[in-house]
Parts: sequence; C-alpha cells; structure tokens
Amino acid sequence: MIVVVGAGISGATLAYLYAELFDKKVVVLEKRDHIAGNCYDYVDEYGLLVSKYGPHFFHTNSDKVWHYVQRFAKFVPW
Repeated sequence: MIVVVGAGISGATLAYLYAELFDKKVVVLEKRDHIAGNCYDYVDEYGLLVSKYGPHFFHTNSDKVWHYVQRFAKFVPW
C-alpha cells in the first residue's frame, strides 16, 4: 500500500500513477476539507466558478505534458 500525504496536484498525480501504472492500493491523506490544493475551485451560491486561492496558470512548452493534463481537466490556452 502507498500512502500519499496531500491531495494537491503533485499528490493527486502520484496517487493516480501508483494506482494505474503500478496497480497499487493508494491512500491519500489531506488536511483540508477539499482536494486539489491551491487549485481548488467551487461553484458559489450564484452559480459562479470561484478560485478559492486565486487564479491558476499552467505553463508548459511540452506537447506531451499538455496532452497528458488535458485527460483530467479542460485547460484553456491564454
């Protein structure tokens, strides 16, 4: 069994890879009441998407990385 501390981008990615690529049982521990670390978003009472910790920007020059992250969420080029 693998224990991952933190459910931010790095922790969630490691947990996913251990589970999918190595067929390991994974437990993720997170102290916050949500996953996604500082990239956490939620929909408020008006139906608006709010970035709790501020805006998120993802930078890469790698097509391989860009296609990989697009598997999990929709990223909008800017």
